Amino acid sequence: MIMKKTILLISLLFTLTSMPMMAKAKPLSSAEPEAQEVLQSDIRISVKGNSLRIVGASGLVVDIYNVTGQKVKSIKLNANDETVNTGLPKGCYIVKVGDVVRKISIG
Repeated sequence: MIMKKTILLISLLFTLTSMPMMAKAKPLSSAEPEAQEVLQSDIRISVKGNSLRIVGASGLVVDIYNVTGQKVKSIKLNANDETVNTGLPKGCYIVKVGDVVRKISIG
């Protein structure tokens, strides 16, 4: 019985010492999540007919996906308030601008 305990103790110590050390993650400052929320709330996407109006996304790229997940269009935005004609047929699409994602219906 003592031999089993000794073997178990030695194997436990060996296992613990051979495990890689885990680095501690740097905690996020309280300002970082707020900055992300502000970024997301600043980008507005609206649809009228076959056009998208995107506000607050100057310099970003608009990616449009169909319902099967295939990218059907990519548009670079140059202005802070821009309306672009998608040229897409009627249907449902997913629009991604930065880290903002919206489902839209063109028709």
